[in-house]
Amino acid sequence: DSAAAGALRVPWARARTEFSTEAGQAPAGEMLRDCWDRPAHERFAGMSGTALSVPSTSLRDRFGSSHHWDMQRVFGDPMSTTPPSAKHLFFSCGIIEGIFLSINIMTMSPFIFEMVMPYHLKYTGLIVGWWGGTYLGLNLARYGPLTHGFWYGARLAAGPIAVTLGVLGLALADGVPGLPKLGPWPSYWVLISSFGGMAAFDVALHKRQMLPPWLLKWKLGVSALIVASLLLGVLKGQYLERNAHHLIMAQAALDMDMDE
Repeated sequence: DSAAAGALRVPWARARTEFSTEAGQAPAGEMLRDCWDRPAHERFAGMSGTALSVPSTSLRDRFGSSHHWDMQRVFGDPMSTTPPSAKHLFFSCGIIEGIFLSINIMTMSPFIFEMVMPYHLKYTGLIVGWWGGTYLGLNLARYGPLTHGFWYGARLAAGPIAVTLGVLGLALADGVPGLPKLGPWPSYWVLISSFGGMAAFDVALHKRQMLPPWLLKWKLGVSALIVASLLLGVLKGQYLERNAHHLIMAQAALDMDMDE
């Protein structure tokens, strides 16, 4: 039965091809191949009476991009592996932030805290600006499906916004101009809000394959460390500021007892 069906199928396929050729149309396989491989002015030469639309370059790019990222979802994203240089960079960033966190935990001296605080805030502001630059880099690399036009625009806008917030946090680390009573505390909240907003935005981008998995993993981990350090810094700093006189006098009394 299968042999008979095959014997019937071959003449039918040959007859269908011959009929298409006699009617002035190329076989279906050739038409599809020509649509992709031949220039437009050659593609439909001699095909009078056919009403075929020529796919634009943009449409072909979008189709290819959508197919590529669908395959990434099925077979896995090779960008899940962290590049060695990026791993070293994030490790260094995490170590420096860990040092600032350790100082915030251990110190009870208003002098030490006040000396370290501007460096902590300015370094963290630079990280916000750097991560804003990663959004621009992903757009330049056209990372992600081209069909997500809205998210391409959002990612493009997020770059300058993050850089601006980083510069603002860095500038406010020395206090608010004209408002000395506020001190550097607004800088803490600007930076905390920036990292929180970027984390939510990164998760949204990752769900739409607009952010490499390895970058999301490292950014969320370092962001959690930075936010913990900033929150502890603002709480500990305000406590030390309110109790500075008492702490200084207590330390002076302790030093006098040790001298005696």
